Amino acid sequence: MPDVRIENQSSNKLGNNKNKKKKTKKKSNRGLGAAAGAFGNFGAANALFGAKEQASSLAELIEKQAAAQKRQAVEKGLVDGIASPFQSLQDQLFNAVNAINVAPTPLETLRQMAQSQVSAQFDPQISALVDEMGMRADRGNRSMKDARGMYGALAKDYMAQLPELTQQFAAEDQAANARYDDAQNVLKEQYQDNANEQDAVLKRLGIQAASQDASQQAQEDQAYFQSQMELDQQQNMSALNEQQNADMSYTRNLSNNAKMAGENTAQEIRTALDEFMNQANGQVNSLKAQKGSAIEALLAQMQAQDQQRMETSRQQEFDNMMKLFNFQLQAQNSAAKYAPSDNSMAQQFGAEGTLTTGLAGARNYLASQYPDQPILASNLMEQLNDVLSNKQVTQGKFILEPGDESMGRAPKYSDVGQEFMMDLLRREFEKEGSRYSTGNINATMEALQAYLGKLR
Repeated sequence: MPDVRIENQSSNKLGNNKNKKKKTKKKSNRGLGAAAGAFGNFGAANALFGAKEQASSLAELIEKQAAAQKRQAVEKGLVDGIASPFQSLQDQLFNAVNAINVAPTPLETLRQMAQSQVSAQFDPQISALVDEMGMRADRGNRSMKDARGMYGALAKDYMAQLPELTQQFAAEDQAANARYDDAQNVLKEQYQDNANEQDAVLKRLGIQAASQDASQQAQEDQAYFQSQMELDQQQNMSALNEQQNADMSYTRNLSNNAKMAGENTAQEIRTALDEFMNQANGQVNSLKAQKGSAIEALLAQMQAQDQQRMETSRQQEFDNMMKLFNFQLQAQNSAAKYAPSDNSMAQQFGAEGTLTTGLAGARNYLASQYPDQPILASNLMEQLNDVLSNKQVTQGKFILEPGDESMGRAPKYSDVGQEFMMDLLRREFEKEGSRYSTGNINATMEALQAYLGKLR
């Protein structure tokens, strides 16, 4: 069979592959696992483990197909005419490349991530401004209410003085009228007394005829003084009324001025509050606009990064497929070129000069069982290596019965033997699910016996 290799240029379906050429040396299955593990180097450990399993399974499948083709050719006597499995491997590679599907991150998820990051920057500022606006509004409303209440109370106090002023001036009017009434009565009495005395004098003098003239003069004088007194009374009462009206008007003006002062103060507070609220609302709207712009900018950046991630992941998957393809093809070509026939390979284990114990014995046994499937034999040997590297196996003891510190009882240990190691090996295969057949498991169990020197 010709030694055929294919490099990255064999598939230009991704469009961005560069020509690479590396010689792949024959490796243990750990090397194969490392190459397959590169499938998921952009993800977490679970993705890496899954890619390794998928790559190993693909390698085993290709190996089985090649072995089946060789067996069919041997049965028909056409060993020299066996077609190269290159075409089969290439078809599988193309199918795998076409199946590469790196899904983009959902737009809604990216948007939520962008909103979360940007909100952490802008929301505290917006919340602080909104809280400050609420506190200023409460404080301003209380101040306006207090101003109106304070000046309103002062206005009420002034208005409460009006009834008192009315009573006070009414008392003064009454007292003034009483004084003038008394003065009129005194004047009348004086003129009456003077008239009586004058009549008495004139009677004594015998000139009663002059009494009428004297009485007429006295009445005119009395009428004159009474008229003057009434005029003075009217003037004084008018002055009292004017003073009362002035005092009442002044008091009412004080009350109105107090009310107006309260309204003016409240209006000044309202004006200052409105100015602050307008400025704060402008700042809030500006921050919200900046937040929206920042979200869109970050979202665009995230989309670009996600697109780059997808392209990188596709390229990495393709590169890893190419590495695995070349490794598988080389391993298959080497096995077909250098491996002896099935019968001679089966006779190697136990033949003179070959090791039948230890790691070499186990490896030779698996090689004799799978002469046309070296990758499968290597994978089965890897399962056995996992058992041999187990901590309990390397220490040579395992816990038979756990102890109880509270009871002062120490754990019981037992030596590691064939039964314990075979049980560990079964558990390793259980982890693989249905990947390996019962025949594969039994062959690995016998390889363990060869390692222990119990198989000849």
